This record gives sequence, structure tokens and C-alpha cells, in this order.
Amino acid sequence: MRFGRHLDLIVELLKREFSGRYRGSFGGLAWSFAQPVFLLGVYTVAFGVILKTRWGLSGGTADYALLIFAGLIVFNACAECLAKAPTLVTGSPNFVKKVVFPLGILAWVMALTTAAHALVGVVVWFVGYFLFRGVPPWTAVFFPLVLACLFPLLLGICWLLSALVVFARDIGQLTVMLSHALLFLTPIFYSLDAAPEALQGFLLANPLTFIVEQLRQVLFFGKVPSFRGLTVYLACATGFAWVSWRLFRRLRPRFADLV
Repeated sequence: MRFGRHLDLIVELLKREFSGRYRGSFGGLAWSFAQPVFLLGVYTVAFGVILKTRWGLSGGTADYALLIFAGLIVFNACAECLAKAPTLVTGSPNFVKKVVFPLGILAWVMALTTAAHALVGVVVWFVGYFLFRGVPPWTAVFFPLVLACLFPLLLGICWLLSALVVFARDIGQLTVMLSHALLFLTPIFYSLDAAPEALQGFLLANPLTFIVEQLRQVLFFGKVPSFRGLTVYLACATGFAWVSWRLFRRLRPRFADLV
């Protein structure tokens, strides 16, 4: 779909999404920062202190916390789409029954909202790195490029799930299970090299693994990202988003009868 033609409407829906999410709460936008920090603390204590999971870094728990957080930025973005995409269409019957409403832009709003939360997570990560280690490496300037390659995947997930769940409501339950599985099948709490060699190929097939590894490379390890790998990933993610959009558009005429 043409993003530019509905840009004004997308902006208005984004404003409504952000204003409505924290309406009535005392913390307001601060909850966007508090939630990832809270999860970071819980996972760091559980895996970094109690279970003693390590990358073999000299920084100990502080470095481990930063590595976890970098992985969680990517996972949380995907998990949010998996959790909310199934209700994009079924939860908006008023929009569905309006033939003139461009229903496909709801996926754009969801993906952009998720991307904004990921950027908040990166800001929190930078603050933590500065407090624990000082100035981040110069390669951190590449983090927008890495996250940009993830965006088409999120957009495709939103279109695909929001369309399919109209015909099979059980998909919403399956995405919850998938989200929990991805949390541990993505190298977030452990390094990819620490996994058994027989499982490393399986973990690499996870579409989140490559982005997690690349984000850690640029943010923490001070290494330039794999531009070739990111190009291939972006091409595949864009192809997935295009196929998902075509399916969404094909099924769109039947939504009003089923919602």
C-alpha cells in the first residue's frame, strides 16, 4: 500500500495510540522507560546472578545486563507485534465496516509504535552503558540501520496475523505460545557460541537471531555490522512484508462478514 497517501491519517492514529496508552496513569510516558528497566533487572538477577550465565566478559553482571538488554530490545519489538497484531482487525469492527477506511494502515501504526518503543529501549541502554562503562563505541551510530532492517518483518507480522486471525481465532492463542518460545530460542540470555553446535543452525534460522547479534556487535562490541548480511535480511523481510500485504488485501473484502 502507498504509505505517503495516508500519512496524515497514520500520524493521527499514532498520536491517539500514544495518548490513549497511558491516559489516566500517573506515570504517563515514564512507563515506557520503567517497563524495560524492570524486566532488565528481573532477568539480570535471574540469569546473571542466580544462574550465573556469562559470556566470559570482565565486566561481570553489568556487561551481562547490557547484553541482555540489547537482545530484549529486539525480542520485545517482535513480541509486542505477536501479541497485538491478532486484534488489529477483530478489535476494530467500526473501521472494518467502513469500506473507505484504509484498514491496512493499522499495521503501519502498530509497527511504528513498536519501533518507537524499541528506540526508547535503546535510549535506556545508552544510559546504562554510560553509567557502567562510559562512552559507547562509535559503531553505535549503526543501530538505526540494524533496527530499520527489522521493521519490514514487524510490518509483515502485523498484516499476516491480523488477516489470518479473522478466519481462525485460534491463531491468537498460538502467537502467545510462539512468543514464549522465541524468548528462549533467541540468544538473549546466552551467546550463540555457547549453544551446542548441533543447535546453532536451528537458532540461526530464527529471524530474530541475526538482528540480535548485529545489534550487540554495534552497541556493545564496537564492531561494524555485516552490511551484506543486513542487505540480504532486509530483502527477505521486505519480501515477507509484501507477501503479507498481498494476502491481507486479498482477504480484506471478507472481513466485514466475519468480524
